[in-house]
Amino acid sequence: MNECSLSQTRHPVTGRIMLLIVIFASACVPSVQEQYEHPAYFNKVFSIADSIGNFDAAASYAYLEQAYAAFPAPGKIDLYNKYARMHSYHATKTYDFPLAMAYADSALYIFNERPLREAYPLYYARALFYKGDVLRELKKYDDAYVYFYRGREALLRTKDTCQYHEYASRLALVYYRQEKYGEAAPYFLEAFRHLRRCDTTAFNTFYTRQGMLDNAALSYDKAGNDGKALVFYDSTLRFIARKGAKFLHDPVYNNGIQAAIAVVYGNKGNVLLRTGDTLGAETLYRQSIDINSRGKDEKRDAQLTMAKLIALYLAGNHPAQAKAVLEEMKASLNVLPTAGTRQQWLLLQWQYYEKTGEQARGYAALKDYVHLNDSLQATAAKPAVADINKEFVRMAGEHRLEMLQKNSELQMAYLFILIFLCLTIMSVAWMIWQNWRKSRRHVAALQQLNQQITAQHENIRKSLSALEQSQLGHYRMMKIVAHDLRNPVGAIHTLSELLLMDPAQEPRNRQMVDLIKTSSASALNLISDLLVLDTSLANMEKELVEVHVALQYCVDLLQIKAIEKQQEIRLEAEPVKVLACREKIWRVFSNLINNAIKFSPDGASIEVALKRENGAALIAVRDYGIGIPEGLQSKLFSQTREAKRKGTRGEESFGFGLSISKQIIEAHNGKIWFETEEGKGTTFYIELKEVG
Repeated sequence: MNECSLSQTRHPVTGRIMLLIVIFASACVPSVQEQYEHPAYFNKVFSIADSIGNFDAAASYAYLEQAYAAFPAPGKIDLYNKYARMHSYHATKTYDFPLAMAYADSALYIFNERPLREAYPLYYARALFYKGDVLRELKKYDDAYVYFYRGREALLRTKDTCQYHEYASRLALVYYRQEKYGEAAPYFLEAFRHLRRCDTTAFNTFYTRQGMLDNAALSYDKAGNDGKALVFYDSTLRFIARKGAKFLHDPVYNNGIQAAIAVVYGNKGNVLLRTGDTLGAETLYRQSIDINSRGKDEKRDAQLTMAKLIALYLAGNHPAQAKAVLEEMKASLNVLPTAGTRQQWLLLQWQYYEKTGEQARGYAALKDYVHLNDSLQATAAKPAVADINKEFVRMAGEHRLEMLQKNSELQMAYLFILIFLCLTIMSVAWMIWQNWRKSRRHVAALQQLNQQITAQHENIRKSLSALEQSQLGHYRMMKIVAHDLRNPVGAIHTLSELLLMDPAQEPRNRQMVDLIKTSSASALNLISDLLVLDTSLANMEKELVEVHVALQYCVDLLQIKAIEKQQEIRLEAEPVKVLACREKIWRVFSNLINNAIKFSPDGASIEVALKRENGAALIAVRDYGIGIPEGLQSKLFSQTREAKRKGTRGEESFGFGLSISKQIIEAHNGKIWFETEEGKGTTFYIELKEVG
């Protein structure tokens, strides 16, 4: 994306970025192929259309219309692919945004049916993005934010981190269009990093990545940060040289690579000129013009670079050289005329005549310039600058409010169920107590009952005896209650999973059942914690455990949970063996990593390390989350719920996990401790004696 293209009145920056996004998107086709699509026919059609489009975009889309007309019954995804390509054609080639909107609406209408949205979440996300793109071009930013936000939510459900670049690049573009260049640059770089997770052998991936890197440099350029701009322009050139070399043998790819290099030359020349290196700027401008003048789609970029070179010559008092480039630019405008570049040419022509003392010709050029400028000013409107972060926070708040309302209704239902269960238990207890009193008054009568009743009575007596023994301590009673609750809660959880598997469920019912599933899963976690409280660890069976293997297994299992919050768990481990109870040590690792996920923000990293130190295995689990408040630090390992608190997404915590972990580690003659800084993160350490 050349800075020259940003000065165009009609279409400043969107075209190149949207084209990069659509090109990349068309290369990432999901493998799901149901009755909605016919890849055997249309993949070949798209390949031919792309080949034609390298030389004539209009002919490419005319061929596409004919190919669809020749197919008797295209599926819904077949039609979606057509609408997506026609949308990109009118959004990036003809700039007919009302027509581009019609195709975007058609693509979105395909996903009115829920099964299609669930089967093709990536396509659905892109359909939302396409509509948001057109609304942004029509300067309807508030409406565009709604579709970008919905597109992001759909994209996150794919769990495909490669595709996250589509959201990041659009956010960057919105910030850029609002002239918030400092905020745009990090999002361009984020899109560049997400693309690293895609197929890096594909040309589309390479070309889109270099574009995002150049866009980041351009954002720093526009923000006035010359140092960073030059660093990233040079990084873009090195990236193109290193990663693009394997594509140079193909003439089509080679033309695209040369055009990308020319864009970077033109952009970098602007920074050199601003920092006083006029010779370096002149050299880069000339190289950019030489490359882009040979292309077809790049001629407009060449015209704008010519304008900058003319201005440089006039400022340096080189009218003869300025005149030569003016003539070159005029010839180019005869081939590819645009109002914006003609306006620049008239202004430079007037400045040239002023410099050479040709007042009459200068006045005529100035008059033409003013007339054209007035016309352009009359049609141009400064877009209202909206704050996308505030809009997303508002929409997220509305979503949370709706979820809280539903959660409140569900909690009321739970409360009624709990009251009913308590009344039932009390009734049963009262009946048992009454029968026990009667049994004392009628011992003689009970002795005459048949053998079956005697056996049942003996079972009851044994049960009562076991119950009396279990009441010796508070923790034993708690474990029995937890054990009794586990079956009904587990049944609720299982039933909710079965209900969610029913495709005929209404959306509102599905949401409520999903909340039941989540709440019952939390209850089961609490019950599991209660069951292991005060568990005797003195006689546990120990074996030789490869700690690095156990850690790797734990990290692999919890990686899926981390992905839900766009987090990454990194493990660095040396081979170490200890004598331990495998199941209980694994539970400690799981508790610590689970806590790191729970109390870290979305997109954070979690580091797990294992190394030998003074004859011991030292395990460290580090997060960059919310940290531990000073008031909770002394209570963290206690068997109390005072230390509980919610995670960064409101995840439930019961306050028992660390107490259990401390019991297990101390039963292995080990140590567990932590270091924390509120707001910056926490590191938990475990030390166990190594077995040589």
